[in-house]
Amino acid sequence: MPALSTTKRKFHAILESISNPSSTSLNVNNEHNNASTTSLPVVQEPAPKRFKFARPTSTPNDTALTSSIQSKASTTKLRPSTASTMTEEKKPPNFAPWDRNQFLARLETFRHVDKWMTKPDPINEVQWAKRGWTCVGRERVGCVGGCGNEVFISLEPEREAQQPLEAIEPSVQAVDDYCDWREEAQKELIKRYTDMIVTEHDGGCLWRRRGCDDSIHRLPLAHQATTFQSLRQRYESLFAISSDLPSNLSVPSNLNISKLIPHLFYILHPDLRGAASTSHPASPASTTAAPTDEPRPTSSSSTPTINPRALTLALLGWGADPTSPIPGIATCTSCFRRLGLWLFKSPPSSPNKSAPSSPTTTSSATRSSPVINRLDPITEHRTYCPWIHARSQSRNPTPTEGDLPGWEFLRDMVLRIRLPEGVKVPRYEGEGAMP
Repeated sequence: MPALSTTKRKFHAILESISNPSSTSLNVNNEHNNASTTSLPVVQEPAPKRFKFARPTSTPNDTALTSSIQSKASTTKLRPSTASTMTEEKKPPNFAPWDRNQFLARLETFRHVDKWMTKPDPINEVQWAKRGWTCVGRERVGCVGGCGNEVFISLEPEREAQQPLEAIEPSVQAVDDYCDWREEAQKELIKRYTDMIVTEHDGGCLWRRRGCDDSIHRLPLAHQATTFQSLRQRYESLFAISSDLPSNLSVPSNLNISKLIPHLFYILHPDLRGAASTSHPASPASTTAAPTDEPRPTSSSSTPTINPRALTLALLGWGADPTSPIPGIATCTSCFRRLGLWLFKSPPSSPNKSAPSSPTTTSSATRSSPVINRLDPITEHRTYCPWIHARSQSRNPTPTEGDLPGWEFLRDMVLRIRLPEGVKVPRYEGEGAMP
């Protein structure tokens, strides 16, 4: 019976829906839509504020804007590193007439004897380097990094090239005429090249307008601590090759190494000055040298020895390059002269096998003299080197009698050092080691 009642209820429901379709449709719509006619505008037409929040999270315009912002942010973050990289890779300007290091770098290019021969003072390598020129080939200079112009220098007159002296008729008058003509021709060529040092630059080249001052080659000897530190470095480099130093040195008459050694000893070994000051109080006017953080030559005894030959060469501007692949070479960093010290030393003696040995004599040996008998540290510098050229060290526009070359200025600076009382003169390295 319950099944029959259920069937009756369904039948009556169908009849009722047929008789009243509008209400049934409304109920069905209400069941499917689950919303009344009053609630439909709220869902389909939301308020403007709600519409803004209902926008899609990603649109084409938003994507382009986001990528643009990210690109700008990444570019902004990279700017510091890019700037630092550019600073590290930035090269110094070619036109820097105030820069002594750049001047010396240009001057160094003239040191090769197979590319540049000695010229008269008005057109020597210093004058070309002061105007921005660099040696780029055999007797050829160029404005590297500037206008790029090049100049070939030749002091051979045209007549001499066509008719050398050997081809002239051998008579006294003809030779005299030739010599006079050659002298005048050389003067004219020197004058022409003197003007070309400036005029061969392009009109827009800055080196045409201005060159380095005459003081650019002056040795920086005004600061005492720096000067003594450089002296100590030169001495130590030469001390390291003591066995290669020749003993036959020619020193100037106004250079007394024996008088300078007590002063120089405490410049080269400032750590011992403190020990001497403990036992012997120093004068209030005494000065000290540079810091003592560098290694210094020492000896097995309590008091280090002094090598007078290394000291003489260091005072006169010479040093040794520890990085040189060829041992036994002295160098000057102001005129870039290089000396092979073996030329001034006797070759090692070789035993004579044919001679019989004797208990009263040492081993027989064949002695040979050096290629050059004596080493003159002054004349081995180039003529324009400020260590020997007083004009290069002068602070006056015109030469005066008070102008001193670099080595004499350094000598006087050393003699002004006051020593502690009772200072002991150090011993020399071997007998007869004084030059």
